[in-house]
Amino acid sequence: MFERFFSRDTPGTVKGLTLEWQCPDCDGLNFRILGRGERRSGRYATRCRYCKAKFVVGFEPPTRPVEGEDEFREKLDAEDFSLEERTDLIRDFAEITALRADNALPKTIKEKEKALELKLDLFRRRRR
Repeated sequence: MFERFFSRDTPGTVKGLTLEWQCPDCDGLNFRILGRGERRSGRYATRCRYCKAKFVVGFEPPTRPVEGEDEFREKLDAEDFSLEERTDLIRDFAEITALRADNALPKTIKEKEKALELKLDLFRRRRR
């Protein structure tokens, strides 16, 4: 009855910026974009997005930085994007890094990268 109030441990995997884990209760696949500090810690406390059960997701911290993250963050910091625009762009970049980690087709990755650049240009033009 009170199980949902206590956190349990479950394993997860970091793919680029994204932490993925499967809920042991409902088998729902969960995703969460993590910052650098969160990725380095190796543990992340969260809830399942489907059944709302509490978990501490354990994962192996990445051994090297995410390719292109620094340049991407610099692009974001150079502009005055709204919080919604910034979140949208980070989600798109996280999707690209997850595709790279999953060894997706290069054509798919290039299409996503081009769409991200177009979105960046659109948001910049909207600001002016």
